[in-house]
Amino acid sequence: MLKLRPDAEQRSALLGTMEAYTFAFNASARWGFQNKTYNRFANHHSTYYEIRVEIPELNSGLVQAARDCACEALKRAKLKKLPSRKKYAAIRFNKNAARVVLEYNFVSLSTIAGKIKIQFFYFDYINKFKEWRVVSSVLIYDKRVKDFFLGVSVEKRTQPEKLNGSILGIDRGLKNIVVTSDNRFFNSKKLNGIRGRYAHNRKELQAKGTRSAKRKLRKLSGRERRFIACENHKLSKVIVNGNHSVFALENLKGITCQRKMAVDMRSRLNQWPLGQFAEFLTYKAEELGKTVVYVDPFWTSRKCSRCGYENKDNRKGSEFKCKVCGLQLNADLNAARNIADAGRSCISRLLVNQPNASCDEGCTLKWDSGVAEHRCKYLTVGYC
Repeated sequence: MLKLRPDAEQRSALLGTMEAYTFAFNASARWGFQNKTYNRFANHHSTYYEIRVEIPELNSGLVQAARDCACEALKRAKLKKLPSRKKYAAIRFNKNAARVVLEYNFVSLSTIAGKIKIQFFYFDYINKFKEWRVVSSVLIYDKRVKDFFLGVSVEKRTQPEKLNGSILGIDRGLKNIVVTSDNRFFNSKKLNGIRGRYAHNRKELQAKGTRSAKRKLRKLSGRERRFIACENHKLSKVIVNGNHSVFALENLKGITCQRKMAVDMRSRLNQWPLGQFAEFLTYKAEELGKTVVYVDPFWTSRKCSRCGYENKDNRKGSEFKCKVCGLQLNADLNAARNIADAGRSCISRLLVNQPNASCDEGCTLKWDSGVAEHRCKYLTVGYC
């Protein structure tokens, strides 16, 4: 997130561009809603030239970006209501409409006044992104402080994946945010207390319903969102900087859509973004050349991590006791160990596009943490 330093003339150009962008968005959204379609090509052929006639100073790339945003909003609303956009809402720039030069501390943006070059405040954390490739950017105007920010998405080619190291199983939950297979517990008692305070204040303000109460609610919403993101950042950073090279997580996509789940449990799961933690862990691991794999969550908490016996009676609350071998330990820790075992089997499988060959000579196959390492003087790839 780059904080821009525009002068008075540049500020006027940016605000005018936001107004023109909003006009293009509303025109495209109106046509799509009237014709009951969110197809981008149909919308483009019907609205593009009319918008260019109305606001010829707006860059063609921004017109198309506004059209794409309008079609996406119509699709999210399932064409049941007309999407609305605030006057100074964020603008999406593609790579042709915005040029970000981190090395020389400036950005070049397409506006209604043409291309303008704007300096931004430079911080030390930007140094590590100098050699990364800029993919896209979003211009944001904060009306409270009257400042412009440019959110920049960057990427780089990752290092070769380290699949031959140790595997860490990670179990995500509510009582314990994260439990790892190496016996580390990250308790959520303090976090739940802070979230409970936010929930209580939100309830009291919603009951009042005044304008000042709504204004306070918006401020609290931003604070809670930033607090949760900060905690997920810190937690994922601690885990990814360990000695493990592969991290195994449960695939929890659609977990809140289960019919048998209680309403209270579903609401608690929705309040803590478990997917955000996985996203942060993934990109931090990729930066270090490490890997994140996802496993099936079925029976991970009811299967014995020692003997593999599966029974729903093995687990009672937070305690796990195997009915066969008698293993007794914390249920979340047992699940984390099962996740690690499942992740080990995932990375040890032969890839579909990897050649499978054998020879008649004597070959050796060395196993290291569940990964087969080939020892053959004739073959350089594959398994015998």
